[in-house]
Amino acid sequence: MKTVRWSKTWQSSSVISDCLGEEERYVKNVENLLRSDHTIPFIARYRKELTGDMSTDKLYKVKEQLNRLDNLTKKIEKSIKDIEKLGVLTPNLSEAIAACTSATMLEQVTAAYKPGKKKSKSEQARNAGLGSVAEQLINGQRVDFKKLVGSHAELMSVKSVVDGTKDILIDIIRTNKFVLECCERASKAKNNFMICSKSKSKQETDEKKEKFDQYFDFKRGVGSLKHFQVMAINRGENLKALSVKIDLSQNGIHAIKRECTKVLSRVLDNNLKQETVEDACTRLIFPMVCRRTRSWLTEAAVESSIDVFADNLKHLLLTRPVKGINIMAIDPGYKHGCKVAVLDHQGKVLKTDVVYLQNLKSSSGKDSRFRASDEEKLQRLQAQLRFKTIAIGNGTACRETETSVTKMIAEKKFCEGTQYTVIDERGASVYSVTPLAQQELPNLDTNLRSAVSLGRRVLEPLSEYVKIEPQHLGVGQYQHDIAQKKLSSRLEDIVSEAVSFTGVDINTCSLHMLQKIAGLTKARAQAILDTRDSVGYFHNREQIKSIKGIGPKSYEQCIGFLRIYPNQPTKNSDETVEYEDVGAAVKGKRKLSSSSANSSKSKIMRRDVRFCFLDQTSVHPESYHIACVLLREQGLKQEDIGTEAFVQKIKLLNPGDISVKCSEGTKQCILNALSQRTDTDYRDQFARPIFKSTVLSAESLVVGTQLEGRVSNVTHFGAFVDVGVERDGLIHTSKMNGYTVCLGNRVRVKVEKKDHKGIGLYLLQVL
Repeated sequence: MKTVRWSKTWQSSSVISDCLGEEERYVKNVENLLRSDHTIPFIARYRKELTGDMSTDKLYKVKEQLNRLDNLTKKIEKSIKDIEKLGVLTPNLSEAIAACTSATMLEQVTAAYKPGKKKSKSEQARNAGLGSVAEQLINGQRVDFKKLVGSHAELMSVKSVVDGTKDILIDIIRTNKFVLECCERASKAKNNFMICSKSKSKQETDEKKEKFDQYFDFKRGVGSLKHFQVMAINRGENLKALSVKIDLSQNGIHAIKRECTKVLSRVLDNNLKQETVEDACTRLIFPMVCRRTRSWLTEAAVESSIDVFADNLKHLLLTRPVKGINIMAIDPGYKHGCKVAVLDHQGKVLKTDVVYLQNLKSSSGKDSRFRASDEEKLQRLQAQLRFKTIAIGNGTACRETETSVTKMIAEKKFCEGTQYTVIDERGASVYSVTPLAQQELPNLDTNLRSAVSLGRRVLEPLSEYVKIEPQHLGVGQYQHDIAQKKLSSRLEDIVSEAVSFTGVDINTCSLHMLQKIAGLTKARAQAILDTRDSVGYFHNREQIKSIKGIGPKSYEQCIGFLRIYPNQPTKNSDETVEYEDVGAAVKGKRKLSSSSANSSKSKIMRRDVRFCFLDQTSVHPESYHIACVLLREQGLKQEDIGTEAFVQKIKLLNPGDISVKCSEGTKQCILNALSQRTDTDYRDQFARPIFKSTVLSAESLVVGTQLEGRVSNVTHFGAFVDVGVERDGLIHTSKMNGYTVCLGNRVRVKVEKKDHKGIGLYLLQVL
């Protein structure tokens, strides 16, 4: 068969632009940046002018859509090659395949031509020589079907000839480009209906009845379906609890029939035309449209679920740290007691122990292992290690432990000002058995490691949470119904964004933090740390270029997120650094010991021991010359970067005050970086844990009670809030009072409902 030439009828940037509602020129710029190995954090911070200041969320969407379309292009190429090998590829079919913009559409077009699949009716008819007959009919010629009887072994009657011809005509209709476009529009009509009913399966259980009873008699227009409803219905169908069907709108049905009729507009036999269109629509096209409707509903629901998971994870990672305090962390327990770890302000373990605080009855009726002396033990720990903050894990026995702690606070057994917070302990037990935990805390029992992890989640949450796979942190919904590869990719991007935007001190950071920086891998991060261990510390960002494995692209992507602060401690006591102002940087002279001089890696340090004050900011080295001109023109000194006077003067400037010719985005990025105090933390804008000294019970709550709490999870249907009682309350989306909340937000709420199913809340204010 003659080779059929083909080419895509769409451009990736155009499809993505239509899908996301972004200008195509910006989408094209992002596509070019991503294809040249730029990372999302780098693009979001340093290439704003090329992206139209797209948010990181939109950039992730572009990246995901681009990956999807790249994979689709490969599938299109493979499908055309496979069908061509079968010898049945026609220009019409080739055009239909090349026009597909989704994997579902491609599957529907090529379903009948898969290698190894039984020949379709249209293929059999073409093999019988009826292909030319169908072409004659479409071109408006008359055909005498009687003359074709007996021309092939399968054409022994007029009916078999007519049916075979109709099969070919149906195939031409269903692969027609304009019919497919009409079907795509019809599949997304808002007035299509999803209808659910109770499944007739005999595998039904009480659990299924309880979970899905609200969908046993359910009918809803797809335009008003909520994402969580789609996910729940899909799960119910998979569990054989529900039967689901799509009822297409009459407008969509008529539009499809009209488009199908146009394909056969020149066919002279009206009865044949009408029968063919009716058969094509009823048997193939309408079911295909219904499947496409289910497909895009599921795709949208999955995307939304990933978005919710990603947003929750971002806010969890960026929880504001509580700095400069010692803390006691308690991992509650019954039979094996409460595991206690006291940490200093840097997260170093000062003391660990096990205490029994719950005065409960065992199954035999005897008292549990509660010991009043253990309360005295906690008092002695506080007197010795001077902590006033307690972190309690929210797992088993949390409520009883919280009651014991508040009782001790009320009875002044703890010193004045002692407060506690309840920390989500999901993932702590997973971390405690990892090789990293064994390396960090080799001499501690796994349960005590969990307590240490809880305390560090208060002191330095980002550094602690990145040690755990995001899926174990429990901030998502329907995560097991989502393709794990896609979910993991997005969550890893979120972790990289959080760590990169927060920034790391390259002279003190750990491997598990450094490897999450945009542009770095575990191997590259390890190379940096090996060099640091060898030479003691880095003096400036320029030295990173000399490390094996850090090429120009890696350096460009990561360097803006790495910080080098002045007055770094020296590794060897006989090393000294003298600084002397030289304008763009501060040069230093260092006396090197013979041992460091013999180190090959120390040559990196000897070549360049300058310190640049801009290295402690988020200004990218590619813009240092612009920043230096700005400071010189404004009469500012680099050594004053981060001081109050310096910051206040920078805040009075705008991009127009920078004389160097460059983009507005670059100018604003420089001003933003220089307007931060030295002690500013990117996470200061996010929520911190809620501390308290008293405890409430669900029984004490009445309708109308106003409370303050912290958003513990966000879902499609609302937000769960920890208000300090046994269970989280739910703010339904209809009770949001016009607010939008994120995980970690402090909120004021009012109790609207309380029953055996839970606590219903009304949002009064986001604090």
